[in-house]
This record gives sequence, C-alpha cells and structure tokens, in this order.
Amino acid sequence: MEGIERAIRNAFAKGDAANPATRQRIYESAWSAHEHALAANTSLSDAQKAQRRDRLKATISRIESEFRPARPAAPAAASRARVEPALGGVEVQNGAAPAKAASPAEGPALDRDDVRTARKKKHRDADFGFEGGAPRRDVAKKPRSPFMSYVLPGLILLVFALMGWSLYNSFTDVMNPSRSTALLNGAPAREGEDAAGGKWINIFNPSEPTRISVTGSATAQIAGQGSVGFARVKSPGADDEIIFDVGEGILREIAGKKATFDIIAKSDDGQPTQMSVSCDFGAMGDCGRKRYDVTDARSDFLFDVTFPEGQRATGAGTITINSDVSGAGKAIDIYAIRVSVAQ
Repeated sequence: MEGIERAIRNAFAKGDAANPATRQRIYESAWSAHEHALAANTSLSDAQKAQRRDRLKATISRIESEFRPARPAAPAAASRARVEPALGGVEVQNGAAPAKAASPAEGPALDRDDVRTARKKKHRDADFGFEGGAPRRDVAKKPRSPFMSYVLPGLILLVFALMGWSLYNSFTDVMNPSRSTALLNGAPAREGEDAAGGKWINIFNPSEPTRISVTGSATAQIAGQGSVGFARVKSPGADDEIIFDVGEGILREIAGKKATFDIIAKSDDGQPTQMSVSCDFGAMGDCGRKRYDVTDARSDFLFDVTFPEGQRATGAGTITINSDVSGAGKAIDIYAIRVSVAQ
C-alpha cells in the first residue's frame, strides 16, 4: 500500500488537506481507482480482492487519524448538529442517526469527529453533493476551482500507481499468485496456495535458453513482450516434445523431501490448448504424466512430488512438455519453471 499512501499524501499536499470534504473526495477517488484495478485484474480470487480492500481501508483510516483533533474535555451539547460523511454517499440529518452504515466494499467511513457544523448556523440537511459516489442532481454545479488544477495531477498519479501495483502483484514471484485459471489434473496443491514456508528454486527462466532441448518437429524460441520474457514452445505432433533440464544440484536439494513444482505459462494467440507434463528424475523417480488446460491468461500449474528418504540424485533430471496433446500444434508461452520444498 506504499504507492497508494504516497499518492494520497501527494494529493493532500496539493490541496486543502485540512478540509474534511477535500480529504473525503480524495479517499473516494482512491477507493474507486482501487476497485477499477481489482476488476481489471481477473487473476485475483475474491478472497484476495477482499484482503486488498481491507488493507486499503486500514491505510485510509491510519492517514485520517493524523487529522483527528483532540477531543474536548466536555461532550458537545446534544442539540448541536454534526455532519457525518461516509464513503459511499450516506446522508445524515440533524439529530438523526445514519440510516445505514457503509458496507466494506464501499469504503471505510471517516471518523465522525473530523467534521463539525459551521459557525452557529443550523442546517436542516447535511449534504456534500454526492450519493453513492455520484454527483447529486439537485445541487447546483459549481464553477471549476483553480484548486482542481493541482488535485487532478495527484489523482492521475494515484490511478497509475494503483495500476502499476496491480500489475506488479500479478507478475512478481514474491506475492502469492492466483491459480484460479489453472485446471489441474490430479494436482495435489490447492488453487492459490504456495508451498508452505518454502523458497522457490528456479529450474528455468527465459535468460537460460541452454536448458531447453526439443525432439522431433517441436520448436522452442525465446521471445518477449515489453520487459517480460518467455519461451514459446510448440509441439506439432504427439511425439514432438520440449525438454527442460533439471540440474543435479537442484535434485540434491529436494531429495528426501516433498517438493512442489510450478510451471508458469499461458496459451499463444488466445487459443486454449491442453498440455502434458512428465518428469524423469533418474534414481529419484518421476512425476507421472499430467495434463493441464491452458488458456490465454498467465497461470501457475502445480504438481507435488514426494521423494522418499534415502534416495539421492545420481545425475541431472528433465521435465518434458507437449504443448498440444490433440496434435493440432498449438503453442504455449513458458515464463518460468520452479520448485519449492516444504520446510
């Protein structure tokens, strides 16, 4: 949330941060941009989206607490009206309780002590000119203030920060990647779950093309999109396979343990395909033959292998992939192959 917090504070620095209405408008813009970013990132599960909403609410609440004034020694008179704005557009009348609290998906509410009534002037209705985040039709449109010229760049920066943050979480290996699109055949790991307490060991990445070999008419070429590289592999027939070397040092490290293998891939040209995966770890055994449905969404395909104690690596191993078991010759893009062992 560091990028979001920095964007909010930059918007405060360019506007009237002491004004609760200004802060609320910036919070709502941040929340709306965050929701758009979550909707655009189809690789996230509902639980992960809820977790990120909670983190954003906690960040907004922490920032808002810095503007909370010291509470008076004696409580204000019951007759004094107060305005209680909440993200999501809830209206509060004088002396009346809020009709409904904002739901978690609509954003966190501001502290009710942050906004007080104007100087000795009673308002029949507290109205900030918005309902559910949209402008009220019954409120006259005010001319654009020069102050918006300073806030607008900050909001644009916030939107780009949220988009970058979402893309970073989709492509980094540090965060827990979503596996909801990976249809695993016999995969022992649950979707969205990394090996507990393990560290990933790279078996293949696009910067190491010497680890790839092919049989028959299969092809493999290193390509890239922007700064992201991948190996585009293609199997025209059932016997045309792509082989990835697993170093002897890696096998020694996972010997006698339960290992989770992860193939990060997607189909090429938007055409779904079904790939097959098999392994040969020499004296340590194999992983059987597995099939995975691969779509054009970059996904993680997992399988577990338990290596019995006492077995030791006597040489290097291999992981063999056929990009299209139907024989139609559809290609897939391999971004990485890695392994992790449970601690």
